Amino acid sequence: MKAFSLCSRAVVLAVSIAAGAAAFFLLPIKSANAAGDDVRTLAAEIVVMKADGKRIFSSALSKRHRGGEVARLRGSLAILPLLIMAARDKSPSLPAIGKKRLELILRALDKNDGAAVTGGLGELAAAYPFDTTGLLPPDNRPAARRRAKSLYKAYCASCHEVPDLTAVRPAWNLFKLARSVPPTELAARLVNGVRGDVLTGLDNPLRNSEISALISYYLGNKTNSR
Repeated sequence: MKAFSLCSRAVVLAVSIAAGAAAFFLLPIKSANAAGDDVRTLAAEIVVMKADGKRIFSSALSKRHRGGEVARLRGSLAILPLLIMAARDKSPSLPAIGKKRLELILRALDKNDGAAVTGGLGELAAAYPFDTTGLLPPDNRPAARRRAKSLYKAYCASCHEVPDLTAVRPAWNLFKLARSVPPTELAARLVNGVRGDVLTGLDNPLRNSEISALISYYLGNKTNSR
């Protein structure tokens, strides 16, 4: 999706220059969108990370695509402390997760220890539950479906309609994805969007009601009928 990114809450900011090289940090930014709430963004990211972790250690991925998923998970783990910080600023009652816990998941990933990776990500998901209020159940009303069709053409079709399966990280067909993952995972992926280069990252422009309509649209189309 053109307007989505790996972290819809971050932008790249140059903060210092030393020895002729710029140092860059990712800082959270605010969004008026309900779907872009810091707490929900964090929880959605962890849902996707957990699903990616399981997929990495399944037999369904090619070696090339597995490498892309591993790189994606590493990137998510790297940015997670900033997402946690932004979420706790808004909701101080949320638990703090030490860097050591994230480092353990990274080490397990290096050692190809699937049980430890998925177990660690499962603990994170339990610590930061994903609130699907306003997203699920999907909005199945005809007017919502018509709106979703327009949204699909505007934001999704150019990348997802015909996935480039030769890419390390393909933009998967969203109709097929909707039929192969739990609705909660689909909602989380739509909240945070397709992972991409953070240098071109934009906030998610969609409202909760629009994401709910898209979920209905993807689930209700057995083929890519548009």
